[in-house]
Amino acid sequence: MNKNIFTLLTALLLCSINMIWAQNTTASDPVVIVINKDSVTFSEFRNTYAKNNDLSKVSQKDIDNYIDLYINFRLKYQQAMDMQLDTIERLQNELEGYREQAAGQYLTDKDVDERIINEALDRMQWDIRCSHILKKVALDASPADTLAAYNAIMNIRNRIIQGEDFATIAQAESDDPSAKDKLSAGGNIIQYGNHGDLGYFTVFDMIYSFECGAYNTPVGQLSMPIRSEFGYHLIFVQDKQPALGKRKAKQILLPFNRNVNLNEAERSANAKQVEERIKEAYADLQQGMNFEEARKKYMGETVSANEIPLFGCNRFEGDFIAALYPLKKNEYSRPVKTMYGWHIILVTDVVPVEINKDTRANVKSRIMRDSRSNKSKEAFVERVKKENGFQEIKPKKGTRPPVEDFYIALDSNIFVGKYTADMVDYLQRDMFVLGGKTYTQKDFARYLEKYPFTNLDPSELKVLVNYAYKRFIERTAIELENSKLEDKYPAFANLMKEYKEGILIYELSENKIWRKAENDSVGLEKFYESVKDQYLYPIRIQALRIKCVDAATADKVNKYLAHNKAISAMNSKFNHKNVSIVMDTVMLEKGKTKDNDIIVRLLTSDNSDYIACQDNTFYRTLQVLQPSPKPLKEIKGIVISAYQDKLEQDWIKELHNNAHIWVDRTRIYQLIK
Repeated sequence: MNKNIFTLLTALLLCSINMIWAQNTTASDPVVIVINKDSVTFSEFRNTYAKNNDLSKVSQKDIDNYIDLYINFRLKYQQAMDMQLDTIERLQNELEGYREQAAGQYLTDKDVDERIINEALDRMQWDIRCSHILKKVALDASPADTLAAYNAIMNIRNRIIQGEDFATIAQAESDDPSAKDKLSAGGNIIQYGNHGDLGYFTVFDMIYSFECGAYNTPVGQLSMPIRSEFGYHLIFVQDKQPALGKRKAKQILLPFNRNVNLNEAERSANAKQVEERIKEAYADLQQGMNFEEARKKYMGETVSANEIPLFGCNRFEGDFIAALYPLKKNEYSRPVKTMYGWHIILVTDVVPVEINKDTRANVKSRIMRDSRSNKSKEAFVERVKKENGFQEIKPKKGTRPPVEDFYIALDSNIFVGKYTADMVDYLQRDMFVLGGKTYTQKDFARYLEKYPFTNLDPSELKVLVNYAYKRFIERTAIELENSKLEDKYPAFANLMKEYKEGILIYELSENKIWRKAENDSVGLEKFYESVKDQYLYPIRIQALRIKCVDAATADKVNKYLAHNKAISAMNSKFNHKNVSIVMDTVMLEKGKTKDNDIIVRLLTSDNSDYIACQDNTFYRTLQVLQPSPKPLKEIKGIVISAYQDKLEQDWIKELHNNAHIWVDRTRIYQLIK
């Protein structure tokens, strides 16, 4: 470029910088830094500085250092943008991934989130024991099937209220297989069902809808039908206890004879015999017998003394767990009967439930993976719909709603992954309005192309269309709110700005520094030649080492060497029967180990040819090597790191040489209190 033209352009640019400064010095938030085409206000710089530094302890030196770092950062980002790195698809995808993660916390209803967390923390402090009866029906079942299941469960509820036994009905009527006894081919019971008794559980142990039904039903009462993804449940709450937490235990277990060939009389006799035996064990404990002695006496000498590892209230049968609530550490229970036999349980450790900051964080994390998180999502979607004037388009009189057109238009293609939106391109009616935009059947058709009904039951087409339409509205509302996050939330906008700057500068640094330092072998070799005198070996000694097998041999070798006898004869003298000495050449370097330092010091200060050292070993100096550069292959990692520093320094210098920078340090120093 012509020197005069460059001088003129520089003058014009400086003039424009002064004009920017002049225009803002009287403003409440003046410009304090100008870097090429970018200007930075006092508040912007202050906010950036305060994010990384304590303003109450700031000094002028700190500010000067930060100004330099800040300018370097902005120069790098400007170059990244000039190189259009933000158009690289890989980096765009990476930024979008960060955005998706960051946006999550803005796309829920905060009040509902907090309420759900507090609800879970409260339930965590209580264990509840329930029985249930299930009538299965899928969530997407037809209205007729849903009504039939509801009527069936209500009929069962009426029977229980009128006095029929819950457990008997559960065994006969419940669609939960665990409620029923398993029978042998001969009709004998080989495994007792739970007759609807689920035992104890706490928060997160059951699906959320069932959990709510249980915790919202008073002890001793029967719930109304509770809808879950499995169907309709009746829940009878047997008990509610302060949380067991986690326990370790040992037990005396006397099992029932579970031979499938036993008849009822034999089974009854065995049960009575086991009961009498456990009573004897309990009496022995009451009279002072050690628990381990009782275990061996009643369970056999070979019984393992291992504990039952930490378990919660949902691990074992309800009666087993119920016996533990009154017990403290090192206390044992009264005899407890389960389907397996009779137990006496000794509590060996207690880990109580604690509600603290870590617990809250863990609960929040679990909620994000749990179906209850849908409540927050649903509340959020409803709020977005309300804020953005959601309105479904009412069909004209005599016509069906727009969504029902898809009942007829869709065919088997949508169930086998061959459906495309073009197949129903004649559907063009408006469906709903949201955020001032009208969404049509074409939009819904494209949604169905993206989310078809692959591998689902074609007979449920109407149900599936309605479900997909609901999800389409939800997704549309979430995407609308998502598109506004930067405008609505400055903190989110700043976060995304930082993500973008970081990703682009990292990519640029990869190209300019890190990758270049590793791949530029010629440049690295040249740099090594310029700095190799900074990486020297210390004084090294090449020495003959004579290792003796024991102290007696070392004494003989010492006497041998004292008479200056030839080294070449030592092998034949000392190793003619057994190997008593080993001779080799070693390189001794000061600073590597304490032993090396001792040997080097002795070899460089003693006048004798041989030095006797620890471990029955002798050394003789063969050559003293003065300090010299270490070869590149030995220190390549260190040199690459230094080369990277050099490349960055050169890069920063180049950026500054080609930049026009103005800083109002006087104004910035006002940050100092």
